[in-house]
Amino acid sequence: MNLRFVLSVGFAGWMFIPVLPAQENKDKTSSKEEEGRYRSALLFANVIELIRDEYLDPEKTDYDKMTYSSLRGLLSSLDPHSGFLDPEDYAMIRNETEGQFGGLGISVGMVDGQLTVNVPIQGGPAFRAGLMSGDRILKIDGQGTQKLTLGEAIRKLRGRPGARVTLTLYRPSESRTLDVPLVREMIQVPTLADVGLLPSSQTGGVKIGYLRITQFGEKTASEFDQSIDRLEREGASGLIVDLRDNPGGLVDAAVEVVSRFVSPGTLVVATEGRKGAMGRFEYLAKPATVLVNGNTASAAEIVSGALQDLGKAVVVGELTFGKGSVQTVQPVDASIAPAVAVRLTTAHYTTPSRRKIHGVGIEPDITARMTPAEEKVLYQSRSPGLRKAGEDEEAVVDEPLNRAVDVFAARRAIVDGAGSWDRNFL
Repeated sequence: MNLRFVLSVGFAGWMFIPVLPAQENKDKTSSKEEEGRYRSALLFANVIELIRDEYLDPEKTDYDKMTYSSLRGLLSSLDPHSGFLDPEDYAMIRNETEGQFGGLGISVGMVDGQLTVNVPIQGGPAFRAGLMSGDRILKIDGQGTQKLTLGEAIRKLRGRPGARVTLTLYRPSESRTLDVPLVREMIQVPTLADVGLLPSSQTGGVKIGYLRITQFGEKTASEFDQSIDRLEREGASGLIVDLRDNPGGLVDAAVEVVSRFVSPGTLVVATEGRKGAMGRFEYLAKPATVLVNGNTASAAEIVSGALQDLGKAVVVGELTFGKGSVQTVQPVDASIAPAVAVRLTTAHYTTPSRRKIHGVGIEPDITARMTPAEEKVLYQSRSPGLRKAGEDEEAVVDEPLNRAVDVFAARRAIVDGAGSWDRNFL
């Protein structure tokens, strides 16, 4: 066997390191991988058969159940966002992205190991009952959630429309526990809300369009287009896109929204080792401002970061959440296991200028915060379940929105006439 050597410098001085010829090294690696693959498959099969033969309760040793449980453990050990999707989970994911499912209308996740409300869907049962972001779900119909996986908890929250369920919550903002009875409904997931012109008293007579994107799904781009058409007809001269409390959703939907602001062929988002998706639609030339906060995450960070990088919007608010990993849902070969899939983290995405998002977040151009009390009043104004009978509605002080309006006032003072938005004067 012919060996080559490369010269290396280490703390111990000079040393020679043998290097196998490329093809021989490749063949050796391939052989080791084949051996490892065979050994792993054999180990798994032997353990499954050992359980089948020896375990006390044979009802728990069904092949599919054991395999699914094993794969759930395997995928969840990789990172918090990867997972195995059995037929029920996979159908649930497809229904959610299509924008319709039976349930309570809440997005949930695990925070410090506890099942937690991310965002209630506006208009849904949980929203009307007054559930808030950050509520910890302690029990579902009296059963503790501590030992439930996220998928198991979601399955318990969803179900037949008309069926009742009681959630036991702990609300950290008020340091109290409460029971909330709810009735499941067929949830239609609107991805846009509150579309319209801001009051002239707030804008000084300038027609500023406003829309809030609650999450990114299959219908977001078409809903966005319809909203823009409406605002155009109403004479909007600028646009405020509110991404506060938007937990993300489909990356493709986020890219489509950004593509409305940029010319075709513009890089919108990049992933490690790949080129990002490209803009494909006629773009908007109107100035835009994007509102973000600490709950703006994932696909919503793609939108805010891309528009910021490309000079198409001023970002106002707080540092965003910092969830920049890409999950793809990949169906398993149907001849092996029909109707199951794997949700796998495949990359980290960055802004067009290659700024990292994951663990960092998007820093706003203009920092504007709301106090917890102000956030509660704003949420109360949208959620009737948080107001007690006969209670007067408090005036909403939305400082980030006010600062976004100020951006348009500054632009009118500095930039004369219509045209592309230039953020450099800030």
